[in-house]
Amino acid sequence: MRSCYDVNYYDLNLQINPADSAVKGFNEIHFTGISSSPKIQIDLFSIWAIDSIVQDRTRLSFERDSNFVFVQLPKPLIAGDKKKVTVYYHGHPVVAKKAPWDGGFVWTKDSLGNYWTGVACEGMGASSWWPCKDHLSDEPDSMDMAFDVPQSYTAVGNGRLVKRTELPNHFTRFQWHVSYPINNYNVTVNIAKYALFTEKHTFKNGTSLDLQYYVLAYNLEKAKTHFQQVHKMMDLYEKFFSVYPFPKDSYKMVETPYWGMEHQSAIAYGNNYKNDVIDWDYIIIHESAHEWWGNNVSCKDHADMWIHESFATYAEVMLMEAAYNYETAVKYLYYQRPRIDNAEPIIGPQDVNYQDWEGSDMYYKGAWALHTLRHYINNDSIWYGVFPAIQKRFASQTITSKDLISFMSDYFHEDLNWFFKQYFYKKEIPVLQIEWIGKKKRSLKYKWTNCDDDFKLPVYFIDCQNELMTLHPKKTVSTLGFPTTKECTKMEYVDYLYYIDLEEVKGLK
Repeated sequence: MRSCYDVNYYDLNLQINPADSAVKGFNEIHFTGISSSPKIQIDLFSIWAIDSIVQDRTRLSFERDSNFVFVQLPKPLIAGDKKKVTVYYHGHPVVAKKAPWDGGFVWTKDSLGNYWTGVACEGMGASSWWPCKDHLSDEPDSMDMAFDVPQSYTAVGNGRLVKRTELPNHFTRFQWHVSYPINNYNVTVNIAKYALFTEKHTFKNGTSLDLQYYVLAYNLEKAKTHFQQVHKMMDLYEKFFSVYPFPKDSYKMVETPYWGMEHQSAIAYGNNYKNDVIDWDYIIIHESAHEWWGNNVSCKDHADMWIHESFATYAEVMLMEAAYNYETAVKYLYYQRPRIDNAEPIIGPQDVNYQDWEGSDMYYKGAWALHTLRHYINNDSIWYGVFPAIQKRFASQTITSKDLISFMSDYFHEDLNWFFKQYFYKKEIPVLQIEWIGKKKRSLKYKWTNCDDDFKLPVYFIDCQNELMTLHPKKTVSTLGFPTTKECTKMEYVDYLYYIDLEEVKGLK
């Protein structure tokens, strides 16, 4: 009853009152039938009271089961039907315990005692605060949202502000329009006494982008200086991936009472205006990378969230290399490496709304895996070309891991399933076992373990003559001899190219 229809458009209208944490309003869901069904499923947490569900001025009957609402249609839905239902509801949303990780609404006040409200719901789901088809595989083609908030406050949503209206009930209505498909969990609202400043960014191709910054008024001057790094970041991400994917909706940074979140075209920023990655602010560069990885190219299933996080984390590494040098990028990777647990696969089980990862391997191990693949490809001009190619092929689409792996295999003219199987579908990393033979280390025995037979990553050593040497280990033992009369003391594994473990073993066989 959820797969029988495709959402085309949402029109969300809410009154939000920070004084009593109350929300009320409605959402119009415009959709097209995919298959025949007498009912449709709409998702909305059971904490909300549904006042009515209406189609063509007719109140529809519905049943609730936990967080799911089953709506009886006047006539059975058939493929091709274009319909609209409107859900009227009210209540108090989930209060976040620790946004954005443990999501919900944040109701707080700024240092002057003014209300300051935000919401982040990745993992928890958008149906925690508005009725929708809450599945990553179905994004609306566009969306409107209107937020009524107390006068003197500003409500910032996704997309473009199209109208601001003073209402007779001492509220102000802010109407926003999103021109592109959008993940449900990316839909957001932020309420505060904001100051707005704007800039223009000109891309290398000559197009321009509106930059809009909504910040607490007393942080305005600080923000004007700190956010200058966005220009350089945009130039680098344009070079790496493509021009910013949502130009009609602008690029916004919105100050929030929690750390950050990649809300499409309205990035949540709460990092206190500090650079914590050399000369860069982590929240700016990571959450902005999600505009390409997660917002433009999106996963269909939570199990494939690495498509968002591994690429966004690797974007930080790419930025480090471009802004400084390769050595700095490697140092950045080594800074992240101790956070890898190897306790669970990066890709989770499909079709169960999986979100039970206990660690951060999809971030840091994912970035190391992409770094490893770069050096396996061993051709930077080809390697860097794959990122804009992915953005072009899958722009404004939802995809699976198999879609992306298949595309990258075609792009590199090589079946890469062996690589992704090892680094993304398994929790273990490959281990290169070695044994030096003889007191003068004139030969080396080596083999792979902790991997499948088709694993074929070459490895690099600095040999006795201080030259780079390539080995091609297998699951069976190989032996390499060194034609030298001197003790081989400089044979060293080059460990910064790949993410593997090295283990010395006595009696290797």
